[in-house]
Amino acid sequence: MAKRIREAIRGRWLSTGIQVIVLAAVLLAIASFSFRFHPHSGPLNLLGYGLVLVAASSIALSPRWPVAAVAVALGATLISHGLGFQSSPIDVALMVALFKAATPQHAWRTVALGMVTVLGYVLWQLIGFGEVSLNALVLGTLTVSAFLGVGYAVASQRLFARQRREDEIRRRVTEERLRIARELHDVVSHSISTINVQAGVAAHVIDERPETAKSALITIKETSRDTLRELRGILNVLRQFDDVESRQPAPGLAQVDLLVDTAVRAGVPTTAAIEGTARPLPAAVDLAAYRIIQESLTNVIRHAGRASARVTVAYEPRRVVIEVSDDGRGAAMQADANDWQEGHGVAGMRERAAAVNGELDAGPQPGRGFRVRASLPTNGVET
Repeated sequence: MAKRIREAIRGRWLSTGIQVIVLAAVLLAIASFSFRFHPHSGPLNLLGYGLVLVAASSIALSPRWPVAAVAVALGATLISHGLGFQSSPIDVALMVALFKAATPQHAWRTVALGMVTVLGYVLWQLIGFGEVSLNALVLGTLTVSAFLGVGYAVASQRLFARQRREDEIRRRVTEERLRIARELHDVVSHSISTINVQAGVAAHVIDERPETAKSALITIKETSRDTLRELRGILNVLRQFDDVESRQPAPGLAQVDLLVDTAVRAGVPTTAAIEGTARPLPAAVDLAAYRIIQESLTNVIRHAGRASARVTVAYEPRRVVIEVSDDGRGAAMQADANDWQEGHGVAGMRERAAAVNGELDAGPQPGRGFRVRASLPTNGVET
């Protein structure tokens, strides 16, 4: 661990040193180019080269210590002006340090750095010449303001982009949590409902009809096994960082017969009908249709009482229509069908349909029974 820390520190200092050397070379090139147009200013000597190196260091260190970087660059600039050196490259270093120090998170600091820079220039003028050149003051103030303003705008744009990325990540995490919650609800609710019904049957007939009780226990065993298999699949998705779903087949309409068999074993006579020509569907639509049928049959098992159910899957040119209906008591358990309120199961089905740009209607039928109808588009959905 200590060795890793030492290597990281060495790597960081090496990177900073390389940046300083490169920046110093750039500033010296600027000085050489600028001296041709301002021959009256003194050429750089050893001290001047040292000031350029200090200015380059301030730029390299500005991402971590922006205030200190501005202070160092400002000091180097004032000293170079006072000694009569060619100060253009050091002025550039100061402007770059100001540009990097301007951030929307520290707006007051940005303003303060600009004021301190201008004030430092004013003090240098007063000490060196006893007066302040108005033209130079205006030009310097505008230059400082321009670099701070551009730096502030660039930093604001970066902050906005980062916040947008973070919002997108949070949105995706929330959607994934809701998706997992729906998966768990559908798998566990369906299985527990079936197990509960079969356990009740077994307990009721175990003395008089042991064969029926045995059949119910076998159903419990098979349902438990299937539930564990689906839960393992969901847990595998949670444990992986890559796209596991693309490698593990998800349930779909091809397994509707299994849902019908489960409902029949739970004591609900159920039939299934296919209208139109069955065809492969986008994975998201296929899974949504399967889960809607699963949750609908679960609700029939739990709430419909002595009832029969019918599942219809209609393949249309641009959509697939799912309908699950029963003739049991359903919402008639309540005094008035108008008082019916949807629970988490229906809300989850509605969310599944909406996730693939589909629609879902659920509610009591006239007289007796309950009906769920979902229309899911089969085009324009990611597979």
